[in-house]
Amino acid sequence: MTLSKNSAEILRTKNSTARHPVPLRLHLLGGASLLCLAFFAMRATAQQPAPAPAPARGAAQNPATTWTAPPGSQISVDRRSGRVTINLPTQPGDGSREQQLRFADWAAHPYAGTGPYPATREEPASLATHTIYRPADLSNTPKLPVLLWANGGCRNTSVEFTRFLGELASHGYLVVAVGRSNIPFLVIRGSIAAVADTKDANGNPQIIMDPSYLIKGLDWAIAENSRKGSALYGKVDTTKVATIGQSCGGPQAFLAAHDPRITTVVALNSSFPTANAPGMVGGNDGWTAEKLAVPAALFTGGPADTGYNGAEACYKALPATLPVLKASLNSVGHTGAYPMPELRWVAGVLSWLDWQLKGEVKAKDNFSGPTCALCGDPDWWIDTQNIP
Repeated sequence: MTLSKNSAEILRTKNSTARHPVPLRLHLLGGASLLCLAFFAMRATAQQPAPAPAPARGAAQNPATTWTAPPGSQISVDRRSGRVTINLPTQPGDGSREQQLRFADWAAHPYAGTGPYPATREEPASLATHTIYRPADLSNTPKLPVLLWANGGCRNTSVEFTRFLGELASHGYLVVAVGRSNIPFLVIRGSIAAVADTKDANGNPQIIMDPSYLIKGLDWAIAENSRKGSALYGKVDTTKVATIGQSCGGPQAFLAAHDPRITTVVALNSSFPTANAPGMVGGNDGWTAEKLAVPAALFTGGPADTGYNGAEACYKALPATLPVLKASLNSVGHTGAYPMPELRWVAGVLSWLDWQLKGEVKAKDNFSGPTCALCGDPDWWIDTQNIP
């Protein structure tokens, strides 16, 4: 079945997968993702019209306007409402034995990534609430911009993103992620609000919604950059900082971006609180997408991503004068980009970060302008605002 960008609302898929030459066994947030997005009250209405043409808001960067569900998908239509449900090929769900074994392996072994600066992972005693992903050898790296990471499900561990965060770090970034690898991955089968106070056997919280944890990570990075004897001494560009979060972590990253030291904010498979859907992560004190003052990027996994409709609505709510990227890789769904990771997804995210934090103009050309490298891939839907 082929769907247009402006077709009826896609009800949420229960599973997700990444497009890759070998079969993948991916973990999924499943029904918990539905309730996570409902928890932020960001579900969109039945129709998703394209933004009206306007000078400040650019047209779609690539001509593709349809998406074809991959082989093995299950598609159903409610005859009364006309709503479409897409289930991508079945993969192991939360709590599966496969997932447990994979996470145990990732907790024990860092991922070097494919970038020019092979990455390592650290859990410093001086920042006992976070995990650090960075180039292992800092002797020849340029100064590292800072990525403040908030986890999917607002979980207090970044273990499910081990390979993705290692990949980003290998391209010359300091990633400061909320949580530790020894905190068990919490399987969320209901609303996040219902498990917000859950603790592990050692009394550690398993859910962190407080956006100040991201700012705590920034304060640590600034201190380490100034501390003689630190491995990061003089190695960090503390003037170039992104907050970035997946799913539940998207609104968390947005709220942290209220700090004036933040350069850009990125939501993955998610969006930001808006005036019509203010959300509940940590409370927003009336600060919503309409008031954002730094460039923003919204990445989703296509119509089968539980975060897709929220991102579409958020894109329209952001200030018309703000540089914004909305990019959808339609083959990955809600969580399919992270286990391998999916390198096309990584390339898209890095293009935005390299432009915003490293000043690489050629990186911008990957998603904008006449060259628009990503636009040649029909799986990408690219829309931009105020980006030449």
